[in-house]
Amino acid sequence: MPLAYERLVDRLLASPHYGQRWGQHWLDVVRYADCLGGASNLPFANAHRYRDYVISALNRDKPFDRFIQEQIAGDLLPAGGSAVERDRLTAPGILQLGPYSNKAKIDVAAEQVSMITRALMGVNIACARCHDHPYEPLPTEDFYALAGIFTSIHSEEKTGSGHWFERTLTLPGGEQVKVLSAKDGTIKNLKVHHRGDADTLGHEVFRRFPIILAGNNQEPMATDRSGRLELSQWLTRSDTVAGTLNARVIVNRVWCRNFGVGLVRNPDNFGVSAIEGPSHPALLDWLAVRFISDGWSLKSLHRWTLLSSTYQQSSVSQNPPVFDPDNRLLWRQNRRRMEVEEIRDSILLISGQLELTMGGSLLATLGLGNQDDLTNKGRLQTISDHYGAIRQRTIYRPVVRGEMHLAEMMEIFDFPGREEVSGRRSTSTTAQQSLLMMNSPFISKHAKHTAQTILAEMSPDVDARVQQLYKKILGRPPQPEETGAALGYLKLFESQIENQTDVQSRQLKSWQSLTQAIFMFNEFVYID
Repeated sequence: MPLAYERLVDRLLASPHYGQRWGQHWLDVVRYADCLGGASNLPFANAHRYRDYVISALNRDKPFDRFIQEQIAGDLLPAGGSAVERDRLTAPGILQLGPYSNKAKIDVAAEQVSMITRALMGVNIACARCHDHPYEPLPTEDFYALAGIFTSIHSEEKTGSGHWFERTLTLPGGEQVKVLSAKDGTIKNLKVHHRGDADTLGHEVFRRFPIILAGNNQEPMATDRSGRLELSQWLTRSDTVAGTLNARVIVNRVWCRNFGVGLVRNPDNFGVSAIEGPSHPALLDWLAVRFISDGWSLKSLHRWTLLSSTYQQSSVSQNPPVFDPDNRLLWRQNRRRMEVEEIRDSILLISGQLELTMGGSLLATLGLGNQDDLTNKGRLQTISDHYGAIRQRTIYRPVVRGEMHLAEMMEIFDFPGREEVSGRRSTSTTAQQSLLMMNSPFISKHAKHTAQTILAEMSPDVDARVQQLYKKILGRPPQPEETGAALGYLKLFESQIENQTDVQSRQLKSWQSLTQAIFMFNEFVYID
């Protein structure tokens, strides 16, 4: 069927699992976590509502410009119906979800400036906090101009440590819940902190946008509001340098996730300090212009990318050109190892154990509130005891800053620690990864579930069972030599345990071992 691939793409984009998969990428960029980190590892009891907002927004293909405006200044946007209120009041919660956000206001603002400028502009303006930026044309005043916007936010209740600012929200169904949010507080400009020292102040800097992007003749910001709304609008207007830069940055992020490397290699750095410029500048410009003209639609952007002949190439090439060993000219697709969420979710799906329920929070289930320091009263152990029982997609498991050992598989397969923006994950190849696939109770357990399904559903014909197992895990039938090797493996394994157990148990154990061996194939964890 000539349109089969196109229909497949449309079906996948319409799936609710699209938002779950691509929401994970955005959560990497905005350093989402369910707790503070540091010595006082306090939970963000309602952080999961922001996570669910992201998934829902992506599934509904919320225009990216609106998506950004809601996260920076949703509480300042015009009110609407219950669905509008849910989104615009929940989205600003991201401003509170940074690491160690119970520090001094200027430190929190520096982290917020770093996240927003790296996520949307591809440059870290927080690097200009102590001195003019060492690489980019960004003076120290640019940092304090933006930081003044964020220090004008009221972000914490006065009732004690760990009481993040929350609003009571009525959901479309009538349920009332608490959501992390934001509101303007005391509005004032900041003075330059010489060498970043809050006790050594210089001249006052009016709240404004970076000069290199907005020029010297900017309208002064109103004295009765922080400037977040103006910032969100400036960053998403198609007629501003910042708006078109924002479009290029998100286009490059999508390209990076689909191809393994961006047109700009580091998706978090578009500055002059980048190792190299875009490999295809005209393509990046064209994609950004098309993205804006299509109403800032991420699904449309995905569709053009996935339907391109460039994306549909194989990663295998018999005659690689000697002048482009890194494939910067895209003469083939890049081989990509699956991210840890894809590996875990695939194993759960194959074993028939994946729970498709959306939403929820382990912290809420355990009754942990904003003041319940996770390092006290055995709370981390309680989380650990329940962590492995979560069979939902990985995006619904809590991210516990500073305690990634709770999620051993995620730590070993390069899940970012969520201390800062992470637009492109590292991809390591280590002995620990192989050892985990060989010895993990999780892998063994779900290999057993898969083997039980194969033995229960298929006829007693061993060849047919091997065929089904390969199709279930690798999506293809085995080659004849692979079938022979699998049959030999089963026979050898059963002979080695024949004195240990009964016939049925030996059969199950041998098929469980074969299943786990196939889970360890490079073909399972890599996409060609």
